[in-house]
Amino acid sequence: MSKAAPTTVGLFDADPGELARKQLELAGRPGVDVRIAAGTLGQLLTDPEFPTEVVIMEQRPGERVSIDYKIRVCRLADARVIVVSNGREALARDVGLLMTPVNSFTEAIALITDPPAPA
Repeated sequence: MSKAAPTTVGLFDADPGELARKQLELAGRPGVDVRIAAGTLGQLLTDPEFPTEVVIMEQRPGERVSIDYKIRVCRLADARVIVVSNGREALARDVGLLMTPVNSFTEAIALITDPPAPA
């Protein structure tokens, strides 16, 4: 029986320190293949590895591009979007259906590394 391919992941965070920390935290984790670590939407969208299967993003205060736009663009490219948020961002009604909100990066990791519970 063959082993499942790792989930390809793109990280998107405008804070360079946090982006590096997240990338390091995922490095070498079984079942995860970090293909992109981007600090801007332009870096994410122009990376030859985009779209990844999953994009984990966190909106920072003062960013020029709205979280709504980022989510929509990633979903148009068929990437699953996980947003790390404490609920401070106001989202457009339709955007809430396009992403999975989590309270921490640890929760985001669990969504892509923990197997689903049996039905």
